[in-house]
Amino acid sequence: MTDIIIRDYQEEDRGNLKAFELSEKQQVYSSLPMDVLDDALKDPYRTPCVVQNEDQEIVGFFVLHKYYQHEGYDTPHEVVYIRSLSINEKLQGRGYGTKVAMALPQYVQGKYEALDHLYLVVDAENQAAWSLYERAGFMHTATKEDGPIGKERLYYLDLDQKYVHNVKLKLDESAVLPKVRIEIILNKKEKVGYIEGEVDKEVLRITHLYTELEERNRGIASTALRQFGTFLRRNMPEIRDLIVHMDDAAEKIRLFERVGFVKFDEDENSKLYKKYINY
Repeated sequence: MTDIIIRDYQEEDRGNLKAFELSEKQQVYSSLPMDVLDDALKDPYRTPCVVQNEDQEIVGFFVLHKYYQHEGYDTPHEVVYIRSLSINEKLQGRGYGTKVAMALPQYVQGKYEALDHLYLVVDAENQAAWSLYERAGFMHTATKEDGPIGKERLYYLDLDQKYVHNVKLKLDESAVLPKVRIEIILNKKEKVGYIEGEVDKEVLRITHLYTELEERNRGIASTALRQFGTFLRRNMPEIRDLIVHMDDAAEKIRLFERVGFVKFDEDENSKLYKKYINY
């Protein structure tokens, strides 16, 4: 898989974007570049962007939209939305979608240093797309039932988390059920922590989360937990729910709440938090 370059649209790209192809099915989920390009160019808050490969072919297109508010979602004002992201059908199947998703956080952060909130909306039927974004560290934060073609999902990424695209999870195959251990890997080789748990039918109870490197462990831990749902769907598809029993540490509670865990019992003294991961 070749490297990619993401950059702002230039007028000389117009001819290549006119030749950009998407199947009819893909056009249900995303627009052709030429359908949104001119509107974006007229709006000071929108920036059309292209993705090139090493052969200077335009393999992808998207629009960055500052201060956008998607209907039905209450998101902060100081945000950037990724809109109309697509990969040219003629060049699909070569891993470009994964490359783009992994590179987007750093690219957006470099363009908008003052904006820390990155969002995108994906149709719920388009599981291939939202699974890819989850692997890139985006967190599913809300579902809207009545989008244009049905359910749609809102995804969020905190651009202040510096390690989001460098953290990966790996199953420790030496662990024996019901116990499981998932290693947290930084930069593809450095083991910086682990998540341990116990399986009870369709439920995985997290018993221990550990990260090394104190000055950066907060970002690594939250990134690992954001990826955990997608990791389990791929490696342990029988798991439907994640639970964790909290202690009274406020920082730990905030960490799990940021990645989608909610208090399971309405009793204010309850310390059980839960997250559905198979939906």
